[in-house]
Amino acid sequence: MRRVLFASGILVLLVVVVVTAQPPVAPPLTPPAPSVAPPGFPPSVVPPGAQGDPVPPAPPKPFPGVPGAPSAPMGTPSVSAPVAAAEAPLSKFTHIETFPQNTQFAVRGSLMAAEWLAKMGQPHGRFLQGYLPALRQPMSGDHDLRQAQAALAMAQAAKFSGDQKHAAIASQAVLALLASTKVDANDPNSRAPVQMSFVCNRVGFAALVALAIVELPNPSDKLLDDAERLCAFLRTQLRADGSVHYADNPADDPTKFDPAGFNEYPGLALHALAASNRVRPADWKKDAVKKGVAYYHTAFRAKPHPALVATVTPAATELYLQTKSNEAATAVFEMNDWLCALQITGNDQRTPQWAGGFRTVADGRTTDAPPSATDTGRYIQSLACAYHLTRVTGDLTHEEKYRPALTFAVQFLYGLQFLETNTRHFEDNFRAKMLMGAFHLSPTDGNLRIDASASAITGLLRFLSCGAER
Repeated sequence: MRRVLFASGILVLLVVVVVTAQPPVAPPLTPPAPSVAPPGFPPSVVPPGAQGDPVPPAPPKPFPGVPGAPSAPMGTPSVSAPVAAAEAPLSKFTHIETFPQNTQFAVRGSLMAAEWLAKMGQPHGRFLQGYLPALRQPMSGDHDLRQAQAALAMAQAAKFSGDQKHAAIASQAVLALLASTKVDANDPNSRAPVQMSFVCNRVGFAALVALAIVELPNPSDKLLDDAERLCAFLRTQLRADGSVHYADNPADDPTKFDPAGFNEYPGLALHALAASNRVRPADWKKDAVKKGVAYYHTAFRAKPHPALVATVTPAATELYLQTKSNEAATAVFEMNDWLCALQITGNDQRTPQWAGGFRTVADGRTTDAPPSATDTGRYIQSLACAYHLTRVTGDLTHEEKYRPALTFAVQFLYGLQFLETNTRHFEDNFRAKMLMGAFHLSPTDGNLRIDASASAITGLLRFLSCGAER
């Protein structure tokens, strides 16, 4: 009997050991979704940021913020209903399903990005600089130029949608930025930034704030007066040859301490003067823009750069629309023809996965650096301005060139936006509050910064009004 009991005990022990030694059974895995390119993209190319996130082939339903649109999918941030839908430009997209899918992307992308940017707004009027999704913490650092870009995009988005909340946020942001300027003690009609240009370039900052004021849905006379004073400050930076001096000391050579600024700040200043001339016409503004466009067109021919194209083109387009200057149209077409040559194609041997984006230029040579959302938004704005001119001038040759370039650029940019499909690995509340609608910096950088989404909004909204959206 003892032997039987002993043997039974050994048998039970062996069973227990065998059972406990078995590896745990893993839950069934859901196969990853295949990579699918959005309609219009080469099948072998998927926009960056969309790997593994298929885009349905069927046209999407009307998007949030479009009059008459159904409720958005889970995780999509809500967009306030337009308060003046019948008057806002958004109203023409009421039946969004009748527009090309690229246009649907642009409408949805701009509305969702504007809602994300609004959530970045803080009580004192400034925006949160950015966010690091992997660390779930705000991005350190701040810069007034990025704040001004965000204010400009917020103003443009509010004008487009008629959203009262966004208009209020934009107005508050403009007031916060104006607090960083002061009226010149020697000239009450001039208002200058208080910071030195080595901290924040004064010409670029003044230009962006003036543009933001002009782009507000209904700017008050007081704000328009402040925009005029900022333009008066910009006037003091104009030179007789048409160039814009973007250094603080008149005797300094700005290209020595900030050579990259040559491609950025003068074009912004000319754009601000041209846009201001629509609201408060003045002969000196028109003359300054005309001379400036001619100067920087010549500079482009000597040393072309995509940033110079992106900043001067809006000013030259405004100049043509106001004066019908053939020289302005020639400058726009020549510069944007060159910009088109920088666009990455689907059959590019080096980086086909970035099709639709644009190569960067350093020291006169193109590089394979990842295209950024900030730059792509600027280039879309530039090409949209150029396309608008083709419609006005009846230039069918350039129209046929710019339309596909815009199409691929919008598709690439849309691939950099955080949407429901490419954020499923984040917790629902976190992605809805902090990620949805934002454009991350590049195909290889998933961090968020306000200037990336601001530039995307500006570019997409310009695309939606240039004629290529139809």
